[in-house]
Amino acid sequence: MENQFVGYNEAKQLSELGFSEQCFAGYLKKEKTLWIGYVSSQGGEQFNREYHILAPTYYQAVKFIRDKYNLCYAIDPYDDGTYDYTIFNPYITDEEDFEEGPYKTYEEAEQACLVKLIVISKGLKK
Repeated sequence: MENQFVGYNEAKQLSELGFSEQCFAGYLKKEKTLWIGYVSSQGGEQFNREYHILAPTYYQAVKFIRDKYNLCYAIDPYDDGTYDYTIFNPYITDEEDFEEGPYKTYEEAEQACLVKLIVISKGLKK
């Protein structure tokens, strides 16, 4: 189940970009270990932000970037079983789209794409 959440470095960078949604997981800041929580019937925060960095799922992370920075992506398969990704923004020209690959697995392409989305978002930081 841990593979559903972004890594520590990505979680930290997303936090710096303003990500603050409620999450099922968080990283202890000192140990950098992932703790998967539970949904409380009382609601509220599960992770104390003084001690934890929120660990969003990949879906939460890319949705945050899409909503805040208007960056979209596609992961494309090839006949040889590899994948690449393309990052685009509807307000920029095709020449400014970013494409990279090949990657051996979809998950590798997804991870690399998220890292690049974060880098681009830092340049667009609102």
